[in-house]
Amino acid sequence: MAILENKVVLITGGISGIGLATADLFHSEGAIVHAVDLNSPSEGSLPPHLVSPRFFTHQADVTQRDQLDAVVASITAQHPLIDVLICNAGISGAASEVATYPAEVFARVLEVHVMGTFNTVQATLPFIPDQSSIIITSSVTGLVGPPKVSAYATAKHAQVGFMKSLAAELAPRGIRVNTVNPGPVNNGFQNDIEERMTGLDASQANASFNELIPLGRHAEMDEIAQAMLFLAGPHSKMITSTTFRVDGGMAG
Repeated sequence: MAILENKVVLITGGISGIGLATADLFHSEGAIVHAVDLNSPSEGSLPPHLVSPRFFTHQADVTQRDQLDAVVASITAQHPLIDVLICNAGISGAASEVATYPAEVFARVLEVHVMGTFNTVQATLPFIPDQSSIIITSSVTGLVGPPKVSAYATAKHAQVGFMKSLAAELAPRGIRVNTVNPGPVNNGFQNDIEERMTGLDASQANASFNELIPLGRHAEMDEIAQAMLFLAGPHSKMITSTTFRVDGGMAG
């Protein structure tokens, strides 16, 4: 039997990047996946095998609680319980020192990552059964403080604090709550951040970041998805309130 056979999964930010890689892997492991995203998938943007009776997409802004409530109502009308929740929606913000960081961008980054996670958890919690798993996509920047990404680092640190408090609250129900903390990942989201932070082209920026990673390379998206699968599945029943680093040793 597949690891997540007939488990119902809700993942925000689920139609691109790490979110899509995770949704795809979970689907291959038998899950019923509901991918929630700010945007609808464009034609041809999803792998053909995800045209499936076990894969659904929903459009919602995680900062808008009414939109999330509507999506959750739609999901639970079909599937009354949500076995795995992954709060993965995020934006990068600006690449700027604090002295010149745009205040409105700083606020928006916190709104998406922190309030978006809070909204998603609060909207779904009445439908999450005991012994389930909640995973929040934080970052290596939720453990360290790189320059020029103060909003992103602040938001990712906040997600870790939220995870720890939520894990303590839900432990009596056997619900595990953890963050996955990726280091630099080989995808467009990371390339954009690196280019703006360094002022270099993609290949040069990538090489400069590789020098910061003890294992010497960026993670692949499927490696992050595999970490998500471990925390979602039965092999992590004694793991909660943990920052699960997939950073090649970057955080030390």
